[in-house]
Amino acid sequence: MIEAPVNAQAAWILGPAHLDALDVDGRPLGERASARYEEAERREKVRSFGDARDATGLPCNHAAFAQLRGAWTEILAWLRDLDADRPATVQRMHRRAFAAVTQAPLLALRQGRVSVFSAALFKTALGFSDLLARLLLEGRVDAADPPPSVEALDAWLDAEPWLVGERQVCAGSREQIRAAWRALAETGRSPHAEPDVDALLEVAALQAAAAGAARALVREGRPDDSLSARLYLAEAPPRLVRSLLQVEGAGPVHAALLFADPPPSLRAFLAALPDPADPMALTAVDAALVACSADPLARLTRSGLRAPPPPPVG
Repeated sequence: MIEAPVNAQAAWILGPAHLDALDVDGRPLGERASARYEEAERREKVRSFGDARDATGLPCNHAAFAQLRGAWTEILAWLRDLDADRPATVQRMHRRAFAAVTQAPLLALRQGRVSVFSAALFKTALGFSDLLARLLLEGRVDAADPPPSVEALDAWLDAEPWLVGERQVCAGSREQIRAAWRALAETGRSPHAEPDVDALLEVAALQAAAAGAARALVREGRPDDSLSARLYLAEAPPRLVRSLLQVEGAGPVHAALLFADPPPSLRAFLAALPDPADPMALTAVDAALVACSADPLARLTRSGLRAPPPPPVG
């Protein structure tokens, strides 16, 4: 787990440890990315999709996909209704996807178990969360823009390997992928909220901004033992940190692109950034990260989450 100025709950939710959490079916949230994948039922199959996935020869995960099929109607409704009282923008799409990805880990810390629905929601939204974050961080879309069309989605999926992983490919048909995109974009009729999402998203954005600041300083030869440098150099960083670092040249200000109106904590962090020529610049970045994370972490602490479970043995 990454050492960072976050409480144990936030570190577990935003870092890779939550991928080992088991749902009530005994499946790990992270599937192939989890150390517990070998313990779960495995049903992998090569399918034809009529797109770039076919040429890879990689299988898709049918056991995980069965969870999505069983909850598909409810998943689409959940995505449409979340924040339905907020403007229909790219920011709302990204926040919905982020909320869907963090709901299962939050449930694990609230109730000690993950429902099949929450696990399926996590697996549905994970790729969309990464895609939307990259689109925003690269400046290809603006947070205040209206939701992009499914035609735009198709173009992005055809141009880049978003549907292809290292050992598996996405199991959903293109029509199912389009349906999920529409659900992320549309406004439902029964608004609901996920109260811990804003605090988690602020902490995640602050981590990404700190890693972006550290990247330039560490590349100049500054010490790599600071909190911010460890976020930059982590083998398995938080997802938003990874997304920002995948954008060549992205620095701390790019984290603000995730929001139409950046939260006060992120604005304060960016305002506190030191002169890069300062020999103590990384120390100052760390101090700003600790100070600006305090408010969102306090809000998260008040939600009464349990201590994270221990990592799997072996």
